[in-house]
Amino acid sequence: MTPARRTAYLLLTACLAGPAGAQVPATPPASGSEAWQPSRLTAYLNGKDQIGEMYAIGRQWDKKLGLQQDCKGPYNIQPLSIFLLKPIDFPEGKAHPVSGGWQQRYIFERCGKRMTYNTIFVARNGDKPEARPHFPGTTNASMQQIGDALKSAAPVALARLAKQRKGCKEANLINTRLTHAPHEVDKTGRWEETWTFRGCGHDVDIPVTFTPDGKGGMQYAAGRTP
Repeated sequence: MTPARRTAYLLLTACLAGPAGAQVPATPPASGSEAWQPSRLTAYLNGKDQIGEMYAIGRQWDKKLGLQQDCKGPYNIQPLSIFLLKPIDFPEGKAHPVSGGWQQRYIFERCGKRMTYNTIFVARNGDKPEARPHFPGTTNASMQQIGDALKSAAPVALARLAKQRKGCKEANLINTRLTHAPHEVDKTGRWEETWTFRGCGHDVDIPVTFTPDGKGGMQYAAGRTP
């Protein structure tokens, strides 16, 4: 998904403690469905089922990252934003959307530790949506873009980790941070992020730049700013 599409499809941010003035886009419902109902969709996206899936994904990431494994206290989920990946069809009388996909970004807090996690939801013809983990942090990139950028970023991270621990052959992406949003750098839509990799007991930060090629594709540069 291009930066423009992600911005255009930013959903319900104002309702989820985001910046004032954000609006639900006037996405028309699929043929045969009931009228678009943002308030009903808002209630669904903030419902206990969605929160439960976000909690499960958060626990998965906490375990993978070795965070708060001895925490016995309550958890807190603070929704940040929702990105519409595919138009949602949520007909009246259905318990779950029949089609569509969306990404929910949220703060996951346990025992004083706060992480930003992302969960992707994919509708399954009216059944409970499938929840998929996305990489932690505030990345502006889609899953496909992250996969493509990793081809450049992972070798740079591995080389730096090998300098800290001789023979290290693992570099796992554990966090992302959007440092310069599209159009903050120039008018091309380019944006910059910092990705954190972990390997052999060490963490390294790698700058990653995403530059639209003007043909619907993306160019990637890791370890430097072009």
